[in-house]
Amino acid sequence: MDEAAEVRKDDELPDNDLAEKKGEGSPVLRVASGEKFRRDADSAAASGNGKRSTRAGSDETEWSQADSTEASGNGKRSPRAGSDETESSQADSAAASGNGSLNLRAENAAQAAFGLAEPSAVPAVLIRDGVAFHGAAELEPAPAGGVYIRRIPASLRARLGARGRFIAAESTGCELRFVTSSQTVDVTLALPAQDGAVAVYCGGMFHSEHRLEAGRIAVLRLTAPPRLRTADAAELSASGFAPNVWRVRFARGEAVYYGLNAFGEAVRPPEPGELPAASLLAYGSSITHGGEQSRSAYIEQAARRLGLDLHNLGMSGSCLCEPELIDWIADRRDWSILFLELGVNMRDGMDGREFRGRVRYALERLIDGPHPDKPIFLTTIYPNFATLGSESPRAREQDLLFNEILREETRRMNHDGFLHLLEGYTILDDPGGLSCDLIHPSDDGHIRMGENLARQMRIILESESG
Repeated sequence: MDEAAEVRKDDELPDNDLAEKKGEGSPVLRVASGEKFRRDADSAAASGNGKRSTRAGSDETEWSQADSTEASGNGKRSPRAGSDETESSQADSAAASGNGSLNLRAENAAQAAFGLAEPSAVPAVLIRDGVAFHGAAELEPAPAGGVYIRRIPASLRARLGARGRFIAAESTGCELRFVTSSQTVDVTLALPAQDGAVAVYCGGMFHSEHRLEAGRIAVLRLTAPPRLRTADAAELSASGFAPNVWRVRFARGEAVYYGLNAFGEAVRPPEPGELPAASLLAYGSSITHGGEQSRSAYIEQAARRLGLDLHNLGMSGSCLCEPELIDWIADRRDWSILFLELGVNMRDGMDGREFRGRVRYALERLIDGPHPDKPIFLTTIYPNFATLGSESPRAREQDLLFNEILREETRRMNHDGFLHLLEGYTILDDPGGLSCDLIHPSDDGHIRMGENLARQMRIILESESG
């Protein structure tokens, strides 16, 4: 079902950017317009506004699911999760919600079934207001007291090309995750630059979708589904997510978080038993990025079917395999499996020699780095207008050449048991699942691709673990 987000416009608010609603304890935030929002944001970025970005895993934060410290937004820190000051409140919250850290049937299922090692270190997850920012590498100050949710840190974005810098700033794949006993929760957000949708899930189950107008701060009022309180949580957790975990998921565009109001009830980040134990990191083109002609990209479909937590690093129109980005992926400790979809964004601007060099660097760096024993999946280019018709003979030649380079470089690495090449036409096995641009899959196409990919990955992972 669609739910319209409650949006408070300029003429409904006081003049100050942050004011108290009379009769209610939650703040009202004002943004004059998309143009003003962007202008203020540019000014804040240029001046630094006296604030520093919060980085996942940085010395300033040391925040993780195992050791979460909440930021109040004013330079102060609340007590560490698990300390004497916080244990009682988390226990009260667990008792109030009726389940706490659930002993789920799906817990560790993917990890056990596929013989996967746990990530080599507990992945750093930024925490604010008791909310975990999944997929966020950095939280940057935004106008009116909010924070931009960045999946790639500013220091790396600055080293990418023009389109790469723009796309890397998007919040795609990032999620707000939290658990609360409150039956009503207000989440205040904005999409500063473009209209878009925010999808809300309870665990792996769809709850609602909210359309947000560009440049307007919106309040999403979320109501807990009453039937979930009496249902068997284990029966609803095949995705690896416990149904008591709220997930606010972002698609295309930049997102800004302002706050969460649980009306006096405790809010905490999900605990390890409430999330998938193993994770999948995906890097690819707009097809992997998603949000073009489909709400849920095939890589999300595959992760759901495999019971994996997804980190989506799709880079629409800018998946160029830059060494700096590859280094960053290789040095991350938060993935159990890696999936690479390379080639389609490089065929117009690179010759075979340059493409081979970038693929070789990527594979060598990823395999010889901290993850020599983690599965890596690589796919050839999916069928598209270049190979399905005669409109673009040059692009067709590049597709065929690049696909052969991917095969040769995979064989050259001789990393059997860990590096697996999949043929794109076996994943997109029905070109009729494409949209009419003959490049981006439709909803049906993404679903079928996700099923095919999950099936192939499962066969390989189970055979290797057996």
